[in-house]
Amino acid sequence: MFGIGTTELVLIVIVILLLFGAGRIPAVMSGLGKGIREFKNAYKGDEQSEANVALVSMLKPGVGKHVKLMPDGTLEIGLPDGATLVEVDQAWATLQNDDGNQKIPLVQVKRIVFRA
Repeated sequence: MFGIGTTELVLIVIVILLLFGAGRIPAVMSGLGKGIREFKNAYKGDEQSEANVALVSMLKPGVGKHVKLMPDGTLEIGLPDGATLVEVDQAWATLQNDDGNQKIPLVQVKRIVFRA
């Protein structure tokens, strides 16, 4: 592994234990893991927000019409019955049906189909 033998690896581990102490190593590794996770989430969040802006602009004309979310992620707009699309924001589509309001995350919408 990178030209490092077993002896060198053991020596590196011993030096790290002496510098940080056995009690602080889990905290350091936990902090490193959280930092990596936050970086990944921030990166994915930027990609999703750009995609959501496009979805919002496509869904705005459907506000006030009947819609239905299919299991494959298709959102059909302009049906004779179904829930009514009440509002669309950057992350959610709010639908109103007989049971009340329901929020659908825009991440679930894979494609949009307008019916005549």
